[in-house]
Amino acid sequence: MRNKMRVVGLAVIVAILLAVGTLTIGRTAISELAGLAVAQTATVWNNVIDAAKGDGQSSGILGQSPYLFNGATFDRARGTSGSANVNIVGTTTPADAFANPTTTTSIWSLNGVFNGTTWDRQRTATADALASTGVMAGNASLFNGSTFDRQDGVSNTNNTATTTIGVGYSTPLTTWFTVPNTTSAAATAATISKASGGGSVRHVVTGVTMCFQDSVANTVARLVNLRDGATGAGTIIKSWYLSNGGVAGGAQCQSETGLNISGSAATAMTLEFAAAPAATASETVSFEGYSTP
Repeated sequence: MRNKMRVVGLAVIVAILLAVGTLTIGRTAISELAGLAVAQTATVWNNVIDAAKGDGQSSGILGQSPYLFNGATFDRARGTSGSANVNIVGTTTPADAFANPTTTTSIWSLNGVFNGTTWDRQRTATADALASTGVMAGNASLFNGSTFDRQDGVSNTNNTATTTIGVGYSTPLTTWFTVPNTTSAAATAATISKASGGGSVRHVVTGVTMCFQDSVANTVARLVNLRDGATGAGTIIKSWYLSNGGVAGGAQCQSETGLNISGSAATAMTLEFAAAPAATASETVSFEGYSTP
């Protein structure tokens, strides 16, 4: 009888041990002091960790904790630093050439515009000749029938370009004109010049006026030249012909507007008759335009 009691007692002890073992199989150690754990699976539990544990954590993270997933592990979310707001998830400070973020945790916190490759801080108009970085295209783009191009402003480069990309259709700008020059002496050709502006300044002619008059019948055509340079020496860039139509006392005046003829930098522009008239004739020339810096 006593042996039977021992056997029964041993069986009870084994059953208790098996039950306890079944309850603990698959579980990690849980702090008896705090007693906090989160379920990884239905049978596996992990100790809850606090922020002092550091970055790069992959387990023990409660859903309400200020951690963000970086695609592999969880990192602590960042706040503000001092009096200046910075990126909410790190120490990235907004700057030009900001690359496209690869995760939504990297936030561009200022107004930015995309240049086709990276992001730049949007700029406001503070002065002339601003760099193009961060400047929105806005209304400064023109449609060429297929794509949009930046609209060109007045400059040496744009006025001497061989293509018209970004050029708007508008009335040519005119900021100066020359006083008409009339021959004051017999057998003297009429000529007028716009003096060199120096440096990189170019003169751009937008209109010309020339007149020829002879008191006797004259059928000889009179040549007028626009020169890129001084009288009698500059390169001829455009020419016109005039006559009095073979009528005694007849006169002819011709005006050309809507031009946009650019000269060379630091060079005068001259409009003049190619040859002196007879003593019975007179000539006048004048022109107008603007200058680029």
